Amino acid sequence: MTLEQLLDRFDDVERSIVVVNRTDPDPVLNMLADTFGEGPVEVTDGSLAGDAGTGSEQRDARPDGAGVTGGSGLSAERLTMRTADAGEAPVIDVDALRRNDAVPFDGDDPSAVENLALLVEGDEVVAGSTLGELGDAVLFVNSDLYITGTRSLEDVDLPAVVSRLSETTFTLRGYPESNRQKLLLITISRFIERAAWVAGDGTLRSSFQRLSRLDDEVGTREVYESVADAGVDTHLYGVPDDLPRGLDAVIHGGDDRDFTRSWFVVYRPPEGPRSVADEVGTDLRRGIEGGVGLLAVEAEPRVWRGTWTFDETRVRELNRYIERNL
Repeated sequence: MTLEQLLDRFDDVERSIVVVNRTDPDPVLNMLADTFGEGPVEVTDGSLAGDAGTGSEQRDARPDGAGVTGGSGLSAERLTMRTADAGEAPVIDVDALRRNDAVPFDGDDPSAVENLALLVEGDEVVAGSTLGELGDAVLFVNSDLYITGTRSLEDVDLPAVVSRLSETTFTLRGYPESNRQKLLLITISRFIERAAWVAGDGTLRSSFQRLSRLDDEVGTREVYESVADAGVDTHLYGVPDDLPRGLDAVIHGGDDRDFTRSWFVVYRPPEGPRSVADEVGTDLRRGIEGGVGLLAVEAEPRVWRGTWTFDETRVRELNRYIERNL
């Protein structure tokens, strides 16, 4: 078995993002759609109403028209699908939104809420973040912040909408096909590294394709110095073109597809992965106490297919495969 085959064994979850009462311009919505690449995450506009109300005009979230498939609406705490030919955009019931602990809204006036992104799974809203939070995390940043170390581990956090996209398999394109999509994987990688660093124990396994990247990227080198110095058993994997020196880590070199075409960052707590209650604001604790991992494979040049997970079974399988085979 290979890492690519292991990824194929993971079940996928489809979700959508509804941005309600959007005042930010269309390019911001298009950036949000582009960030999540091709595949299971659809992005569209919606509106708020006091009693589920009526729909607003639906807008096309992607330049190519993808990401909009009919209409839907919220009733009580649940999302109930309307017929696809109704031509209605999602309408969110304010009372239901107020009762939903996963959403950062507790007001009374629908018009006072702007640029709220809601993550929908099946017929349920499972998370909410503002466009501002998503912008600070992934929309309005670039990879240089991480490569140079300008954004430190302390600064890395995941908006609820991003963290709840775990278990979703993405297809993401690197430069020059896209300036945005690969950043999602970089952000998740840094979050996992932060979990290991804060824990100060356990095992972190990370791949770099070429091990020389540890010294080429100042920010990456500083992160792994911090993680290793904190007491984490640190393992680094990649083609041994130039081995990093002076780093308290175990180096694993190879040149088969698992080394050259994979991207993984896996944190295993000292007692092994375990299930931790998924509650609002607990993402970092879930990663520290239960484990967290990312796996992506380069399906073709500069095109990555991958997922991240808090699931104890997936984290255990991924850690075990790397430990035994690489």
